[in-house]
Amino acid sequence: MAPLHRLPVLAAVALLASCAGQPAGVTPAPTPEATVGQFLAAVNANDLDRMAALFGDEHGRTRWGTPQAKQERLTIMQRLLRADSSRFVGSEPDSTGVTTRRLVHYELIGVDRRVEVPFVVARQRAGGGWLVYAIGLASLMPNPNGRSGP
Repeated sequence: MAPLHRLPVLAAVALLASCAGQPAGVTPAPTPEATVGQFLAAVNANDLDRMAALFGDEHGRTRWGTPQAKQERLTIMQRLLRADSSRFVGSEPDSTGVTTRRLVHYELIGVDRRVEVPFVVARQRAGGGWLVYAIGLASLMPNPNGRSGP
């Protein structure tokens, strides 16, 4: 058993390890389009850990706070983004002028919908690859008349 003065240190190390962890073997793709494709594949596979590992900005992966907050946010994204299929539509520089970001458009296709969704992706400064930074989920929100999209 560890002496009492070591318990806070061990607890802190365990907490840091749980916050900073990422699924083994998850490497962001070398192109913005491929990163969004990987993210959507994780959405359809119900792989929230992989979704989390592909979400972040130039500084690295997103810190989600508590495991419950991470679960809730990713589950909402996953439910909105799930589709029977998807296809890359196009890519352009991010409208904010940030040179390390790109705006990538994917069309999500389902039985009852076909909607184009914008994704902002960010190139990591360290480690290379791209991460999903933001998703235009508004286009996926139900309208008052019961239809998805604008």
